[in-house]
Amino acid sequence: MTYIDALFSEPMLPHSIEAEQCLLGAIIMNQDALNAVERRYPLIPVDFFEPVHQFLFEKISGAHNAGQRIDVGLVVAELRSLAGTILPGEMTVGAYVARLAAAATTIINAPDYARTIRELSDRRKLLDAAAVLTASAHGDTSPHDSAAAAIDVLDEIATPAAQRDAIRVDIETASNRSLARMVKGMENPDLVTGIATGMPGIDDRTGGLQAGDLIILAGRPGMGKSGVAVAMAKAAALNGVASLYFSLEMSEVSLSDRILADLCYDNRDRITYESIARGRLPTDQAERVIAAQRKLRGLPLTIELQGGLSLSQIAARARRHKSTLERKGGALGLIVIDHMHLVAASKRYSGQRVNEVTEISNGLKALAKELNVPVLALAQLSRQVETRDEKRPTLSDLRDSGAIEQDADLIIFLYREAYYLERTKSDNEDIDQKREARLQEVRNALEANIAKNRNGEGGLVNLFFDAGCNAIRTATRWV
Repeated sequence: MTYIDALFSEPMLPHSIEAEQCLLGAIIMNQDALNAVERRYPLIPVDFFEPVHQFLFEKISGAHNAGQRIDVGLVVAELRSLAGTILPGEMTVGAYVARLAAAATTIINAPDYARTIRELSDRRKLLDAAAVLTASAHGDTSPHDSAAAAIDVLDEIATPAAQRDAIRVDIETASNRSLARMVKGMENPDLVTGIATGMPGIDDRTGGLQAGDLIILAGRPGMGKSGVAVAMAKAAALNGVASLYFSLEMSEVSLSDRILADLCYDNRDRITYESIARGRLPTDQAERVIAAQRKLRGLPLTIELQGGLSLSQIAARARRHKSTLERKGGALGLIVIDHMHLVAASKRYSGQRVNEVTEISNGLKALAKELNVPVLALAQLSRQVETRDEKRPTLSDLRDSGAIEQDADLIIFLYREAYYLERTKSDNEDIDQKREARLQEVRNALEANIAKNRNGEGGLVNLFFDAGCNAIRTATRWV
């Protein structure tokens, strides 16, 4: 081929026949390799470049789902049904199956080959999308239609393979899952179906934090949002649920101080997180803190510290962390965003705050569904709360966008009367004495109002909250 011919020839699409052969060979030799692939990097037939490999993977997957044994005999029989098809390398059926078996990788390496095949498939789709846009720019096709087609391709690439077939579910399958969950609940009436928050009153109404849900924890500053979020993440991690905490404002040491103070909590001998931070505590309390720290060793709670992250950066880091956990045989169980109004908006709606918050809210809900984990996002409330005599928040107080209320599956408002009593003094001695008496009554009271619960009942949950120790308990159990 001359230089000019090469210049104008169509470039070879990204692919690896060798990777496809190694993976198919591994599955033929041991169908447990397919189980390993499905757990880590699920594939669909079109991810394979070679048409014969597409056909084989479809047949193998179908047989596997039907409970049939996958072996050399099955593959030979299926390939022989492709009468007249030229196999790669123009081999006979027997010779090609032998080639696949000889190329087989190990079960351990099978997911890595699946990942390579998927990535190459996505690269081909990217080229397809680029071709659509290029053709539109030079042709008569409507730019709107071309952009929509390209977006569909890009969306397919961004969607994890495990969810490609889960996007559409027939009602029989859905109802079977409903019955299975119902039976499980009947057999275990006290079972928390989601992730336990460590706050039984909230768990009783919600069943815990549910996979795929967007949970909004909202309140004005000083109401205890970060404290509750940290407590929930700690409770999840102590139960073995891997949690990823995006702290867009607070340092990792500050978060750790709060967790340690909570673990040490005894209302007869309080250790505040401020005293831990400053090292101002006697030896016996220091020993309690050291003992508490031992409980945190190996705890599956990871803190992301970079401030100003965009939604796409948060999603990318969450996906990467999920993949890392899965490679080690684990699973991501909870994501916390502290807080959503600090997430950097894209330039798409620059300066239009309502649209920016809508985009962030929509994106967090989409992330929860994509990764199939609960996403707990903290939200600030509008300042208009402070102008009212009744400062308990309502749904209309959600700041900047009604989309938060629409997207959220669960909304919990936090309210501490003591916060306002501490900051409202009067020159009238009688009034001030009444205020002080009331303050003593509610100093440790925290109201968690479940204002929206898509999957259950709402209502008020009374909690005990020692703000200085970040200790949150049910109202009837204070230590």
